[in-house]
Amino acid sequence: MKKFVMIFTMALAMIFVCNTLSAMGIDPIKTATDGNIAGPEQINDREPEPPVFWYFIRIRLDGKKREIEITGGGGKISSGTKKAFSKAVWWGIAHRQMAIGPFYSESEALNSKIYYKKNRDKINELPQATAPSTMHWFEVQLTELKRLNSFEFTHSPAAVSSGSAETFTDALYEGLTFQRLSIGPFWDYTQAEEAKTIYRLNE
Repeated sequence: MKKFVMIFTMALAMIFVCNTLSAMGIDPIKTATDGNIAGPEQINDREPEPPVFWYFIRIRLDGKKREIEITGGGGKISSGTKKAFSKAVWWGIAHRQMAIGPFYSESEALNSKIYYKKNRDKINELPQATAPSTMHWFEVQLTELKRLNSFEFTHSPAAVSSGSAETFTDALYEGLTFQRLSIGPFWDYTQAEEAKTIYRLNE
């Protein structure tokens, strides 16, 4: 009788342990086979965020003409998290540069670099074959902080625009004459909206 009570008690204890592990999101069978119980850090592990890509251009604000001039084309492609890109945007305007991005792929970033030349006549490349026929962009507006030798964003409502590579080029160089800079072109509309939000955080 005592042996039966002991076995019955052990069975109840096992059921209790299995139910507790299941409630915690732990597979009791896997735990029994590999001898490990996942802690909170293991349970909450997520897939790493895919990297985004960006690059810097150098710009100058002509106070008399109230225009933006691109003085240096795209530098090397950088990559990292969206948070790192947001910091790059802030760093750029503090150093009289502009971070262009974030792009979902390096090829998309390389395609964007085609357009940011000192003047339109220097665009001597064609969009990559993988680029879609319709792309997306938005504008930001800048003012100069001469005492700090830096730029700052001027809050201005700006919708995401869409069109061909030629339409983007028109918008880019026309906007420069009104002290506005087009950011893009992005291959996905939602991506352009997400990028616009990041720039707005730095206003």
